[in-house]
Amino acid sequence: MNCFACLLAVCMTAVPSPAAEPSTGRAPIPTAHLDDRPGDDPHRLAEVLTLVESSHRFLAKHQNKDGSFSILRAQAGTPAPVAVTALTALSFMAGGHSPERGRYAGLLRDALEWLVDHCDQRGYFTTDNDQASKMHGQGYALLALTQAYGMFEDVRSNDRTRDAIERGVALVESTQGEIGGWWYEPARESTHEGSITVCMIQALRAAKDAGFAVDQGVIDRAVRYMERSQDPRTGRFRYAINDPKTSWALTAAALATLNALGDYGSETLDAGFEALKNGDPFTRAGQVELFRDYGALYAAQAYWAHRDARAFQRWWPDFVAASADRQDGDGSFSNGTYGSAYATAIVSLTLQVPLGYLPLFQR
Repeated sequence: MNCFACLLAVCMTAVPSPAAEPSTGRAPIPTAHLDDRPGDDPHRLAEVLTLVESSHRFLAKHQNKDGSFSILRAQAGTPAPVAVTALTALSFMAGGHSPERGRYAGLLRDALEWLVDHCDQRGYFTTDNDQASKMHGQGYALLALTQAYGMFEDVRSNDRTRDAIERGVALVESTQGEIGGWWYEPARESTHEGSITVCMIQALRAAKDAGFAVDQGVIDRAVRYMERSQDPRTGRFRYAINDPKTSWALTAAALATLNALGDYGSETLDAGFEALKNGDPFTRAGQVELFRDYGALYAAQAYWAHRDARAFQRWWPDFVAASADRQDGDGSFSNGTYGSAYATAIVSLTLQVPLGYLPLFQR
């Protein structure tokens, strides 16, 4: 076992379960994909795991009776149960938790079943009261279900889960626009947007990796869309092709997506990575990013996958420190736009990227 894996094993035992719940239900520590890249010490690793465990306790307390999670109504007026339920399920799975056994088994199983229950006949994941998830939620729901499908036998043997994934993939494929991107609504539109396109690409890639039939032509057109979205002057990625607006968050998302599809050294990626570093709100004083939580999830993946190990080593301590400073005493993270349930799910998920439990996060 290499150095980082040894530290992880030590730190996993350093976060005790409650006395009445001696088994966390976590899988064994994965080691095949880990090396000494993070250059970390046991104190920081223990801090990460403590932050995550506290977040998971908060989320567990706020699961709805039907198995879903949502933006907390007292903090935000626009609920997004599909997206937040999917992100929460991903966070628990990223911690090695299973729907088959352990302390959070019932919580995770109910969340995954809720997603399946809310996939309609078209393959669209939605509810009557979901006003915000739209096609972002579609991507996250497919990502959560395909990650579970690839990891757990009980999920893999569930016909309803398999059918929901197949319908969901078919809907994504059928709603791609002519230019290669997607829009907020589950329909083939002339309009398009980069962050939604990123979600669709990652969902399709995850479905393909889990063994589902995916039209490679759809993925190829989407990748060309992302490449055409880059501003050649700055290396940053635009909100949409020909849109003058660029952002650090979209740059991070585009890079993580290109990495996931096997691009680790193209000119597009190298220029984008320089822009990512130069505009990073976690390492550059004075940098402001409106969608920092969303961007951090993809930035962590981009830094982790980069061929230069020092990139992640330099970025990770600042992100962990910023997260520790932000976490409230109840384990939650706040987000003025989308509320604590969303922020806690996405920040805790990001903190677990180097653990490598999710196939999505494995190199």
